[in-house]
Amino acid sequence: MAKIKISKLKDLPNDLRVAIFLVYKAITRGNKYTLILTILVTTLAFINIIFTSSIMNGAISKAYQQAQENYVSNIVILPSVDEKYVTQVQQLKTRINTLPGVVSCSSRYAQSGMIRYDPDKDNLDVREKAWNIKSINPDEEVKVTNLQNYMVAGRYLEENDRDQIIMGKEISGGYGASFQISSLKGARVGDEVTVAYGNGVQRTYKIKGIYNTYFPLADLNVFVTEKEMESVLGIHNRASEVLIKTDGSVPERVYIDRLRTMGIEKEQINVWMDFIGYISGLTQTFDIIKGIVTTIGLLVAGVTIFIVIFIATINRRRQIGILKAIGMKERIIVMSYVFQAAFYASLGIIVGEIIIHAFLIPYFIQNPLPMPIGMVSLVLVRQDMIFGIVSMIVVSMVSGFIPSWMVTRQNIIKAIWG
Repeated sequence: MAKIKISKLKDLPNDLRVAIFLVYKAITRGNKYTLILTILVTTLAFINIIFTSSIMNGAISKAYQQAQENYVSNIVILPSVDEKYVTQVQQLKTRINTLPGVVSCSSRYAQSGMIRYDPDKDNLDVREKAWNIKSINPDEEVKVTNLQNYMVAGRYLEENDRDQIIMGKEISGGYGASFQISSLKGARVGDEVTVAYGNGVQRTYKIKGIYNTYFPLADLNVFVTEKEMESVLGIHNRASEVLIKTDGSVPERVYIDRLRTMGIEKEQINVWMDFIGYISGLTQTFDIIKGIVTTIGLLVAGVTIFIVIFIATINRRRQIGILKAIGMKERIIVMSYVFQAAFYASLGIIVGEIIIHAFLIPYFIQNPLPMPIGMVSLVLVRQDMIFGIVSMIVVSMVSGFIPSWMVTRQNIIKAIWG
């Protein structure tokens, strides 16, 4: 047995050469239209797999990016469970900014209130919305979030603005707001709104700006300046939350350990993922959809190649019988069809790669898809690309092996005269 196995291994290089020769003859002498259509199907199947995966990855990546850039940055410090505010905030921010990898930090106040909007100032068409009003220090905030880059009307707040307010499109209404019914239904820059704070203070503000990040969690915010909110609350040097932006050199969890070591023991410290729970569910849904579409794409490619190889082997059954009769090994014949299937898949992958990189990616960079989480482009992940390529080749080779193995197992006489 050992000698037979060694003999088979020695014959393998020659068998491979013969199998490749048979593939060459089959392709060059075969029907050109069948070849083109087979490659077209494998190309479309490959593009479908990679495109769907890239769209899903792009959506997830955009949601994560929006959460970090426009919602809560990387890390958020909240008051301890039994406290309303973080205290000694200025000193705390100074210490945080000394940590390696911290880009900047910014403090915010948050206070419940009722926003009242009377567009005609006649008390006939009053629109009200109960919401949390937050404060920002504009000079600090621009280093931590990018809201200032998404103003669709008006301007961003400045440090000394005391009678002005900015809000997301989901609060103002209009500008494609998703929650139009529960918004102020069309508040515009320059209009006045009255805010009745939860502590009994009432202030009138002029809308200075409206922003639109295309991320509902970020667009459902209303901001006044830190100085204004401290005047409303009658406090100073405190905060409802402290946002910290990092450079991404190490995971956020590492910074939590550093902050604890620095002496922040009682306060709650959370990473940005803790504030976007529904995105995690969305990610899982996208992974399921990606898996289903990938499986269907592979099945389509596999079935197509199976049919092509099956028809080819049936039509060449007599030729296969003659080859076996003159001493051609079964494994050489089977290998030739497996290589032929791999050839179809490889050409489909190459053409698909060219289309993806030369056309699809540039197109979606210029024309991103509008989604509820932002403007989404394709994001190619190397692992997904490798998986798609390997899966296509494996499925194609299996699809080439099964029909060729079935035909070569037939009796020689039956194959020649059947």
